[in-house]
Amino acid sequence: MAAKKKSTAKKAPAAKATKAAAPAKTPPKRDSVAAKTLSSLPALTGKLRMAYRAAFTDAQCEKWGELTKAENVIKEAEKWVVTLERTLKDDVESGYSRRRLTFLCELLVLLEDEMANTSEATMRDLRSTRGAALVVASNARKDLARRLRAVAGGQQQILARITAAAPSDERSPSDVQDSLTATIDIAVKLRRDEVLEALADDVGLTEARLNSAYAALEALAGVREVTLNAAAYEGDAPTVNVIEGRVLREMRLAQRLLKEARDLGGKNLPVLVAGPSLNKIFGKNAADVEDPAPTPPSP
Repeated sequence: MAAKKKSTAKKAPAAKATKAAAPAKTPPKRDSVAAKTLSSLPALTGKLRMAYRAAFTDAQCEKWGELTKAENVIKEAEKWVVTLERTLKDDVESGYSRRRLTFLCELLVLLEDEMANTSEATMRDLRSTRGAALVVASNARKDLARRLRAVAGGQQQILARITAAAPSDERSPSDVQDSLTATIDIAVKLRRDEVLEALADDVGLTEARLNSAYAALEALAGVREVTLNAAAYEGDAPTVNVIEGRVLREMRLAQRLLKEARDLGGKNLPVLVAGPSLNKIFGKNAADVEDPAPTPPSP
């Protein structure tokens, strides 16, 4: 009697191990000049920091911050920080203290952080809004195309136009915008024919639906324009402007104090000069940005 062969069940092929997607790497934070310099400067007490801050109001600072770009302010201020730190090491009489330089460096670090956070949050909001508008516009186009095919029936010429109007890439806002524009145009032209208009109403391709598609198109076009222009926007966020202006006020103060010390005999003290990007604050017409002197009391 022949021995029975053992039945061997085929093993399912082992699933290939898939590597977990690595989280997106964020660029390492730049170790700024201000952050490096702080390590060699005396720490501030809370009381002294408040006193320095009270020298200028937020409104005064915002006024100056609106006249410049934050990246330019940081670039120029860092040069001054290097010069001031080197000068104050020699313990010369300049009228400007190392603790005041600590305050300036703290402001610069704060400005850099605020710029990064504001930029990231703004772009995140823009991407989210654009994504939502893209989905709505894409769905509106698909809905119109489906109803148009129902109206067209077997009319190959109309069907070909509907197919040609489809976007090359559903993920591209510009492609979807162009496609929805073309699809709306087909629907509008079909509704001009009395017979086709009746068919269109029968399948729900109504004026109200077209108006809804127009709204989706306008929303996508609007948010796309905002996204494209975001990088070219010339102004800083209001929260950035306040800190930016405070840095400028501190720079102007340092410049004035060193000039006064030079006038009193401190010939070896450096001259603090800002680049052309800050001409509105430090240029020839800089006096125009100063706040008017208070009106003297009546005798």
